[in-house]
Amino acid sequence: MAKAITAAAKSAFTLIVDCPVYIKVGSDIARPIFIGSDTSIEFTGSGKFIVDDVMIPAFVIADSNNISLINWNVEYTGSVPVVEMQTYENAGVACNGMPGNAFNDVRLTQWLAANRGIVFSKSDGAVMSQWSGTTNMTGVFYITGDVTGLYVTGMNMSVPKTAGGHQFIPAAFSLSMNFKRNQTVTAKTPMTAQYFAVPNDVTFSDVTLDGTYMGWVGGVQNSVFQNITSQRYGDLQDAKGENIGGVNKWFAPPHLIYFTYNLDGDPKLYNANLTIENVTDNGVRVGKARDRGGSDSISGYADSLKLGCVACSVNNYLSARPDGLMDILNVNGLTVSNVTGTYDSSFTNNVYPGWRFPDTSYQNVKFENVSLTDTASKTVQGPIGNAGILTNGAIVMSNVQVALNQWGKSEVPFPTIAGPENTVNLNFAMLDDSSQHLKSQSGSLQVQLIALPVSLKTGQSTKLTWKSWSANSCSGSGPWNGGVGMSGDQSIKFTSKGVYEFSVTCRNAGGTTTATAVVDVTS
Repeated sequence: MAKAITAAAKSAFTLIVDCPVYIKVGSDIARPIFIGSDTSIEFTGSGKFIVDDVMIPAFVIADSNNISLINWNVEYTGSVPVVEMQTYENAGVACNGMPGNAFNDVRLTQWLAANRGIVFSKSDGAVMSQWSGTTNMTGVFYITGDVTGLYVTGMNMSVPKTAGGHQFIPAAFSLSMNFKRNQTVTAKTPMTAQYFAVPNDVTFSDVTLDGTYMGWVGGVQNSVFQNITSQRYGDLQDAKGENIGGVNKWFAPPHLIYFTYNLDGDPKLYNANLTIENVTDNGVRVGKARDRGGSDSISGYADSLKLGCVACSVNNYLSARPDGLMDILNVNGLTVSNVTGTYDSSFTNNVYPGWRFPDTSYQNVKFENVSLTDTASKTVQGPIGNAGILTNGAIVMSNVQVALNQWGKSEVPFPTIAGPENTVNLNFAMLDDSSQHLKSQSGSLQVQLIALPVSLKTGQSTKLTWKSWSANSCSGSGPWNGGVGMSGDQSIKFTSKGVYEFSVTCRNAGGTTTATAVVDVTS
């Protein structure tokens, strides 16, 4: 099959795969198949590739362009051990060393030199193909360097239905930075866009994954990820479901989509102009969470989306992962809209929220129509983490709805969203006592409003409690019993059914902000 794929390059012909083909890779660094420029491969009928790569890729796309992979069916039958491997093979010869490192430093470096005109000069010391990390190197597809015009559509990648969590795909698609073609590089070649590139102009459409640790991982630009479905997922584990994340947790915490970049690097190499849309992560979890809490070390968790980028968008994203919905990394210009997440904070041992801001730079970020539900019987970890750095700016949260069965602490678990020019509107529902907790923020001006309960019958009362920060004045609208000051509480008794809105608007020299509680009264 390697010969057929090589022969199909340079638009020689469209390779049609219409029967099952077993591609034996294992940890032999001579066996991964390189897909060259201007290659089109289409699957029909019972076409299937069965791959077993362990700690190295099955397929490599390096400094290549104009590649179409259509209707592929890939079944993974390998298994990554929980102890990091210290041996590999090279054309059947046993060798000592880590497979991923050996593939990168030997096979990939040699291939780039022979096929992409890169001279690896040792004048300043050893220099090899750019290392992307042990986890990244496990991708079934390893896409690296100046890759443009890659089109993947209709792909199904899965493990057998009987596969256990120790037999899952370690990473489906790895995308990474590497040297551009036709140049001489040394150990001192600066990591800038003059010499390096990340994959760009890539499209993944109508892709289904079943049985993964990582889905997509790495860095990419000017690309589209659409109509994605994920079924079973897990974390690296042994056959007994133990040693989660590997011995000493060496495997990176997995996600369906994980794109990050170096904030201190060349901005021209940042993740940029990404569209992620119409994603359904069904969250069928196999195995346990890796971090147990208490004295256990903190490594990370397998929430669905982990994203750092510039000028990107996420739209129509659904996750049912018990681990959590998303981590937002360093971003400038991100819109996240129409997102629904369901998670279980008790599954992650109350260590992590369902939505985090673990990095330090958040600029021009907009969240609209986001729903987050914790299915745990009692929540003790705030569902949304803090974005507490004062240099953050222009963070907008609009129609963000959070539902908890029961909050296990006294203070309302609103996140801190720091920085100037932020506009935040949060609506937390506590289902055990039918209370509604609202936070409205404009810059430093804030108002919080609590209605308890928000569902009741005629003849019953609700209690409204509010307080403000940095306000010069506050007023109310709706059927209040008297005026509304900077803080206070009122009990309202309802004599007729209906839907009633109670708003508190607070002002200062910089503007206004309003919180509105909705009370539903039935007969």
